[in-house]
Amino acid sequence: MPRTVSQGDLANAHRFAHRFAHRFGEPTAVYKIDSRTVVRSSSGIRLAEAETMKFVRNNTSIPVPEVYNAYKDDESGHTRIIMEFIDGVALEEAWDAYSVTEKESVITQLRGYMEELRQIKGTFIGAVDGSWCDDHFFDGDCGGYGPFKDEDDFNAGIIKALKQGKSPVPTRISMTCEMFLETMKGHEIVFTHNDFAPRNILVQGSKVVAIIGWELAGYYPDYWEYCNAMRRPDWHSGWVTERALDKILQPRLRELSVMWNTTEILW
Repeated sequence: MPRTVSQGDLANAHRFAHRFAHRFGEPTAVYKIDSRTVVRSSSGIRLAEAETMKFVRNNTSIPVPEVYNAYKDDESGHTRIIMEFIDGVALEEAWDAYSVTEKESVITQLRGYMEELRQIKGTFIGAVDGSWCDDHFFDGDCGGYGPFKDEDDFNAGIIKALKQGKSPVPTRISMTCEMFLETMKGHEIVFTHNDFAPRNILVQGSKVVAIIGWELAGYYPDYWEYCNAMRRPDWHSGWVTERALDKILQPRLRELSVMWNTTEILW
């Protein structure tokens, strides 16, 4: 029988810092239950996240924690994902201390993993289980966007989100929408992590031991991974100043320039 955990189990567990405050629920807490097991628990977690982790683990060589169980807890109303604990250090903590050789090794590993992911083609835009897109573009109505049948349909969703954004300048919104429609077309739909950042990469020494943070993943246009990873980067980090991402993913500078123009509209 698949393992479950109670409120009492969580009360006695080691609690890590919140991963982030989720947009449509309380902050997601992560608990270490024992030496081999962690639990993510929150009202804002989707079961699609667990399905994504299983899918990537079964269809690629990407190191992803094994999911032991995922379910809705009746007592708390939370979704809980029980998974393998993988000991490691976040790449954002390790990167600046690496030698040139170690950095090249990590980049080579990550490039291979991302190439695998991008070989998985999609026939729609949305989560792996066929449900809606979870992305920061759609924070204003989580659950209200997608799945989209193709890139044109997806672009219509982006335009809808932009028009509901926070910019007080209608002309700017209109011109940004025109830029998006003119530029964002003719792309392949590929499987996308959608939060590819050093904080979501665990290493032991210079070996990548896990890629985590799959809650936003799904099928997206092929520029989406690079552009979202560079949408609001830490400009002072070595990862960015050394252009590490450009050595892992194909740079999509034209699309990125359009994405940057959406930031002040949406947030």
